[in-house]
Amino acid sequence: MRFIIAVVDPAQVDAVRQALVSVHVTRFTICDGHSYDSSLVGVSQQAVIEIAVNDDFLAAAVEAIEEVQMLDHLRESIRLWVLPIEEAVQIYREVRGPEAV
Repeated sequence: MRFIIAVVDPAQVDAVRQALVSVHVTRFTICDGHSYDSSLVGVSQQAVIEIAVNDDFLAAAVEAIEEVQMLDHLRESIRLWVLPIEEAVQIYREVRGPEAV
């Protein structure tokens, strides 16, 4: 299980969402955020997309986000991290592990 964090320009959110849905990744969280870069003099608006996937969906999800980056003129604005998930829990169903993702 992996946790993908993608920081994108707000204008890219819909394209990333569509790309993820096209590879059957349908559960994710989109948050508003701000990014500070001292070299750019200030704060910029960003969106953070958080995605938990099982290992067999990892490559497809990352490639979908990368494709948006390659097609978009704002390509340098996407940042992506992939972290391991030690445990996933769906409390309302009392399910643990990969099935909870």
